[in-house]
Amino acid sequence: MGKKDEGDYTCYAKNKLGKDERKVNVKVGPNAPKISLKSQSLVTAKLGESVKLSCQATGEPIPRIMWISPRNDVIPVSSDKFHIMDNGTLVLKRVRLADEGKYACVARNSAGDDVKNMNLEVEPQEPFINGIKGKSASKVLGVSYQTVLLDCRVEGKPEPGVWWVTPYGHSLTTPYLGGRFQVHRNGSLELRGVRKTDEGRYTCLAKNHLGEASLLVELDVASLAEKPNGGQLFLECPARGKPTPEFAWVLPNGTLLMPGVRLQPVATDKGVYRCLAKNVAGQAEKHYALEAGRKPVIRGSTGRHQSHGLYPTALFWTNLKPLAGCLFLPTGPSRSGRSPPLTKEHTSVKPSTLLAHQHYPTQLR
Repeated sequence: MGKKDEGDYTCYAKNKLGKDERKVNVKVGPNAPKISLKSQSLVTAKLGESVKLSCQATGEPIPRIMWISPRNDVIPVSSDKFHIMDNGTLVLKRVRLADEGKYACVARNSAGDDVKNMNLEVEPQEPFINGIKGKSASKVLGVSYQTVLLDCRVEGKPEPGVWWVTPYGHSLTTPYLGGRFQVHRNGSLELRGVRKTDEGRYTCLAKNHLGEASLLVELDVASLAEKPNGGQLFLECPARGKPTPEFAWVLPNGTLLMPGVRLQPVATDKGVYRCLAKNVAGQAEKHYALEAGRKPVIRGSTGRHQSHGLYPTALFWTNLKPLAGCLFLPTGPSRSGRSPPLTKEHTSVKPSTLLAHQHYPTQLR
């Protein structure tokens, strides 16, 4: 019985001698919530699939259902990850290992509350890479002297071993940090100051006792060209072939530019330009990344000084005050690597002299 059953009820009695009636007013008092099927305390799920956690409650007034996550956060009624149905059931979408733990369903009204705890466990499963089982492949275009991230988000149970194999056959385990290369704990590979010599095929491998997965990433690096202010820039596209190849350019906005066609310049010319050379035997491409040049800026007034620029940058010191000597050690990271320290004969400088040092990118060998 609930609030909908409240009201006046009439009882009628009748026989051959007569009849009688009596009215009774019925009111329903508050009733504390009660959650059914509390014995269901464990739910298992597969990686990448959806799972439902049931929580059906009765009470008067009708209880409000609330779910608490394993991190003690209140779960929203609807989001990309969760959805609470009208009957109180919690739906988890695209289950991950991080979703494991104890979930609490709380049914509450003015008369009290009731709680049901449920544990979610992910079933043992072979590794996934970026949500895909088995073998997969992708292409990544990097820009010279910029940072490139090769995505390899690995999940599996038990936790898989993860490592990368570079185009030169070197194995990089997880986690790894060395020079310009870093493998993060989630399996993704970061290359800082990427250059043409880094191009090639990188393979991410994940394995546990239930199986393995692999991701082949083809890395291309676009040359970096600097746009002169108010001037013209020529991007060369040298290609030979037999028969003579046909050429076309693909602009950053996706426009295909054929020979003999002129386009009006746009406000922003930055981006990746692709030159295509094609004949009956095949096709070749060359990429350029166009960026606006930046003048060097020295930050700081005393102590350590840093010079920032798009290309190898010279740092000059002038009008030094009469000190016994000055020590210059450019050991901080440059845009694409760590510069070598100055040689011994250049570390001590006499007053009022000039020192110039350029940060050139180092090469991974």
